[in-house]
Amino acid sequence: MRSAKHEYITEINAMNKNIKISLIISILVIVLMRFYPVLERKLGGFWNILINLSIFILIIWMVIKIFREVYKLFKVRKRIHRKDFIPVLILIIAFLEIELNFFNIDFESSYGKVDAIAYYSGTQNQAILKLRENGNFDIHWTGAFFSDNFYIGKYERKGDSLIMDFESEIPRRFGRTLIIIDYEVFTIKSDSLIPTYFYLSEKLKNKKD
Repeated sequence: MRSAKHEYITEINAMNKNIKISLIISILVIVLMRFYPVLERKLGGFWNILINLSIFILIIWMVIKIFREVYKLFKVRKRIHRKDFIPVLILIIAFLEIELNFFNIDFESSYGKVDAIAYYSGTQNQAILKLRENGNFDIHWTGAFFSDNFYIGKYERKGDSLIMDFESEIPRRFGRTLIIIDYEVFTIKSDSLIPTYFYLSEKLKNKKD
């Protein structure tokens, strides 16, 4: 009798621990993914790589955990309890939240709706320029040896020209004036057009000067 009671308590404790682990990991993944637009700006460098790696590892863990929980449910199908479903339900709900964003949390949009995006891809580094409808812009530049930098500021569009007002240092390949020709972004140096090797994903929408 004592042995059966002890076994029951052990099973309950193991189940509670399983539920807590599933809940903590699920919340951690959701928080990291939802707050990533803020974290990548504030931390940068090695921390961004660490966050991305953590998210990847945790999601892989969640996938494996779901299959393990389903297998465990199958094994105990003849004496299954409603509480046995809780860990796998937590993980599935977390996955749905990651994909569907039930609470509509979008910190990226708090910086302004993206009006246009330009990409740069080099041999050892990459960058994304985002022009936002509220007149803000940001450049996320990543490269070798954990290089990870954000350049932010405001811009004013005049026809095919962009007047850039950097709040941070000006990155290489850029000047204070950018010229858009078709999909390609140029800067002006010594009255000459210099390619930045940034390319728009689509042409800029026509706007009045």
